[in-house]
Amino acid sequence: MASVEPYLKVLQEMLDLKVRRVLGIGAEALLVEGDLNGLRVVVKYRVPKEYRDPALDAQLRRQRTSLEAKLLCKAAEAGVRVPDVVYVDGEEGVLVLSYVQGTRMKELIDRAHERVAGYARELGLMVGRLHEHGIIHGDLTTSNVVISGDSVYLIDFGLGFFSKRVEDAGVDLHLFRRALESTHPGLVGLLYAEFVNGYREAREGERAEEVLRKAEEIRLRGRYVSERRLKAFWKG
Repeated sequence: MASVEPYLKVLQEMLDLKVRRVLGIGAEALLVEGDLNGLRVVVKYRVPKEYRDPALDAQLRRQRTSLEAKLLCKAAEAGVRVPDVVYVDGEEGVLVLSYVQGTRMKELIDRAHERVAGYARELGLMVGRLHEHGIIHGDLTTSNVVISGDSVYLIDFGLGFFSKRVEDAGVDLHLFRRALESTHPGLVGLLYAEFVNGYREAREGERAEEVLRKAEEIRLRGRYVSERRLKAFWKG
């Protein structure tokens, strides 16, 4: 994305948004912090893609924006702390959310914060509630968890979807463990164990165990593939 200025102008004109700062520029969307009618918000703008067919592009932006808004609303109904949905315009690819003031869990872990194990357990509880209601987050990392006061918030449902499949829930857990291994390798055992404790608390009985077994199966499957590739590399 060469320049965000044209997109900021669109948002300012469309929403009468007072821009504070650009939070991020991804492959799919522009994230902007600003003020809307006196409320501090985050605006997610799925910008048009010139390389795509215009009709297809409009359809994808509309569907993904509307789906993310629905996921957030359903997550809140399930008792999961998420940003409030303030405004949705699927046709324009605009989603406005309340700003969550806090610190990302990743930063707290990096600082060896004394309460990170408790936050991991709370996160597991929240993910268990999501899965109980057929919601898959799709991008569970410690960068998508914000600690506000002592409350844990889950953000960025851009890759999420609705599903009751054990495989999909297992992938969610597997991706979280992979994220821990990548960013906090020395604390994987502690944090994932606490996460699992919270998950079991939210999903008592066989439903939780079935997903946990699937997550472990996926992990072992990935390790097997990696080992095969490594052996093939050295033989080659």
